[in-house]
Amino acid sequence: GANRGGAKACPRVETEMIGAHPKIAIQANAHHKEIEHQYLHSFRYLCSDFPTGDLQDHETPDFLIITEQQQKIGIELTRVFKTDGGTKSPQQSIEATKVEIMVAARMYSECLNSPPAHVSLFFSLRRPLKAKARQEIARRVAQVVHDNMPAEGKSVQLEYRINQPSEVDLITINRVHPVDHHQWTCPEMGVVQTDAIALFEKAIKKKAKRLGDCLQNCDECWLLIVAPAFK
Repeated sequence: GANRGGAKACPRVETEMIGAHPKIAIQANAHHKEIEHQYLHSFRYLCSDFPTGDLQDHETPDFLIITEQQQKIGIELTRVFKTDGGTKSPQQSIEATKVEIMVAARMYSECLNSPPAHVSLFFSLRRPLKAKARQEIARRVAQVVHDNMPAEGKSVQLEYRINQPSEVDLITINRVHPVDHHQWTCPEMGVVQTDAIALFEKAIKKKAKRLGDCLQNCDECWLLIVAPAFK
């Protein structure tokens, strides 16, 4: 369709298949990297001896920090997931799926030039989803939010609206208090696992196999292990 109102070229959810537009792959990679940035910035805030310098995105390792002494410190990031009793799918993996959908939906909303708002997504997911399904849900959510955006000073709750994905059965959009940037959340309750030694040992052992490749691009490499509760 035509590009109205100065909106960015953003394919509508219901008319274009995932992957049919090069921007889709770029946005998918971008929202994964944004989540990694969120983890890193939290760690940076909590770690008193976090190295100072020029932080750069990288692949192997995930980030590079170039210090004033021109030392290259790499940071490789990995996530660990717990299983929830006899449940086949790890609960944290489901939570991570929700956050990835939320971040991608917010990016698509920006692409549609939707006005900034407080948006909360309430999920009914029972299992993790593959990347294609996550992107499709995110695009549909962004379109539903865009099509049902309340006027400034108003709020709305969306349930069972046209094209609203069943995986996100409630969406709240709040513009009572104006904001200057998009603020999206996915409120949820999580379960805390206190005995996670085996999970961390497994993650360290797996990443140790990549240490040699990482050290080809840096002088030393840190491993950041994240247990993504988000709640």
